[in-house]
Amino acid sequence: MEKRNLKIRSLLFSVCCMLAIGLSFTSCDNDEDDPLIDTGSTLTLPKTRVFILNEGIDKLNNAGLAFYAPNKDADFVSDIFMKQNKKGLGDTGQDLIVYKNHMYVSVYRSQVLLKLNSAGVEEKRVAFSKSDGAPRQLVADNGKIYVTLYSGKVAKIDATTLDIEGYVEVGKNPEGIAEDNDWIYAVNSGHGKDSTMTVIDKKAFAVSKTIIVAKNPQRVLESEGQIFVQGYGPDYSYPVQKVDVAKGMVTTIANATHLCEHNGIIYMVYGDTDWSTQPYKTTNTFSTYNVKTGTLNKTNFLTNMPEKLGKTSVYMMEVNPNNGDIYIGTSSFTENGTIYRFDRNGKFIEQFESGGINPNHAVFFN
Repeated sequence: MEKRNLKIRSLLFSVCCMLAIGLSFTSCDNDEDDPLIDTGSTLTLPKTRVFILNEGIDKLNNAGLAFYAPNKDADFVSDIFMKQNKKGLGDTGQDLIVYKNHMYVSVYRSQVLLKLNSAGVEEKRVAFSKSDGAPRQLVADNGKIYVTLYSGKVAKIDATTLDIEGYVEVGKNPEGIAEDNDWIYAVNSGHGKDSTMTVIDKKAFAVSKTIIVAKNPQRVLESEGQIFVQGYGPDYSYPVQKVDVAKGMVTTIANATHLCEHNGIIYMVYGDTDWSTQPYKTTNTFSTYNVKTGTLNKTNFLTNMPEKLGKTSVYMMEVNPNNGDIYIGTSSFTENGTIYRFDRNGKFIEQFESGGINPNHAVFFN
């Protein structure tokens, strides 16, 4: 009996060892499954990387894409698109998003949408016709890229091939775009004359309803299943509104010239600028809105903000979804911008030149 028990224990031990080895191999395979796609890169880039879109100046054909290594394991590259592709990005870089380990860039004046790999190497592009109009903002979901077009349309584009699969007519001069579950939301500026948000049924790719929002809306974002719109307003008060989509009603919750969202917190800045002075004078006020509690916190979320940041026009606000770091880009509109980096608690980490004029978006790989 004792020998039999020893054999059983020995067999169980062997099985457990084999399972452990199998699990360890599975774990290693998952850990080492590198999602980054660097095919064709002329540079060796670290795994953690940030790309910054510099809009440039309209009609000067000087948009660019900068590379920054937050862990200090690679040099800053002021225009990695130029370095990787031996050509410029184009005229007026409008928006930059990441979807399935690729970057998508809309270039407004050049009327193109580019698909780049995770090293900034161009894989594909699609040019928009005159009737399409110029591309503005982007959002992605379920293998599709949705882009607002200044002709008054939203285009649905296959994320792999960049084939245009369809259009839906929205309002005049649509700007920001967001998605949530079965719906797409596009705000229509009308070059300052429109004040609507179009709700699009994603499956039917057709307009479901139109909601009146602040005049000249610019941005729309989703947080915790709720929709928020920011615009100029009729008196340039820059209202931020929470939209009750079901009832078609809006409530103003704050005032902000720029905003972004992370984990149910909307980060905002209100830039009060006196354009009559030379040089112009700006005063920035930072605040947050807790979407879950519906609470506005007017206390500056930046605990040791450099003095210059409080006095320079903010052109970009982004949060790294991987660690909560906050990136704020400023612009003088004529010279290269500055990026201020803070940790998730608002503690200042560092500042650096953006690599181009008017930094407006950043994306993150980790």
